[in-house]
Amino acid sequence: MSFISPTKALFQQARVLLLGSGRMGHIRAKAIFANPRFDFAGVVDQNVDGAKQLADVYRTNHFASLTEAIQHNTTPLHGIIISTPTATHAPLISTAAANNISIFTEKPVDETSLQIQEIFNTVRNNNVALCCGFQRRFDPSYVALYDAIKKGAVGTPLTSSIFFGDHPVPSRSFLLQGGGNIISDCSAHDIDYIRWVLNDEVESVYAVGTSSDDELEEAGVIDNATVVMKFLKGAVVTLTLSRGANYGYDQRCEVFGTDGMASVENFAENSTVLSNVSGVHRPKWQHSFPQRFEAAFGYELDAFADTLLLGKPWSVSEEDCVAVQRVCDAALESCERGQVVNLFA
Repeated sequence: MSFISPTKALFQQARVLLLGSGRMGHIRAKAIFANPRFDFAGVVDQNVDGAKQLADVYRTNHFASLTEAIQHNTTPLHGIIISTPTATHAPLISTAAANNISIFTEKPVDETSLQIQEIFNTVRNNNVALCCGFQRRFDPSYVALYDAIKKGAVGTPLTSSIFFGDHPVPSRSFLLQGGGNIISDCSAHDIDYIRWVLNDEVESVYAVGTSSDDELEEAGVIDNATVVMKFLKGAVVTLTLSRGANYGYDQRCEVFGTDGMASVENFAENSTVLSNVSGVHRPKWQHSFPQRFEAAFGYELDAFADTLLLGKPWSVSEEDCVAVQRVCDAALESCERGQVVNLFA
């Protein structure tokens, strides 16, 4: 999506608001504050105490609503960063767009492909940018794998194996009280990434899920799943998802082609290796996603600064967002029906 940047050649910093003071809000606040290209104008959350606590850490303002924040800021705001639940995205995006403010939002943009298209129409009509965050596109290791595939280093891609092992294991109450099906909650980043790497569309999906114990099964909670995607050009991708990687945050991606193989491996907490008579001992993998993707979150928001200050197009398009949502929906449907779902039928 292209647009004319209102800050191009006029400002060295982009004034931004952060919406949300939860876990992702804390991650985004740290990245905003660390980037000299941003003027951190405030934290917005209807949980006023949470907004104030986070704002105080970074010596900025706090507000109970986006409307209040916009009215308070007599100096123009250039962007908002949305780190709130998906159901809140649409009204926040609409309010920002109506006030000539560009938007960065956590994935997904909205809950259905139709709603995503409607939101993009809204921002297009207001000539502002809508930037959806798929962080693997900004992680140095994942970018290096993408570059290798694009340069033909492994020949024609034939298969890919991706593993997503979450850590720490979510609480039982989270899983039982609407924590979400693992397919819809955990697959989108990898689906977006492998579409980007293969430069191809998913033709069909087959997914199967399991529950790791009787209590979860009785509640209909799937905490382990496998999604098999057949792409139009012929590549087959297997995505394995688990809530239960109790040994650390396990994120791996392998692409096998006619001339070789490229992979992204796990990151350890440190690089120290202890060798003695009892064996060779290595550190644990990274604790969770804030540690593993810390650099990616920083690069991602720096790219948002490029969009605000230089008018640089965002790498994730409307078509990407819609396609990822359609694949996630198809995987859920396949898991429920026990059948292959064709996306181009």
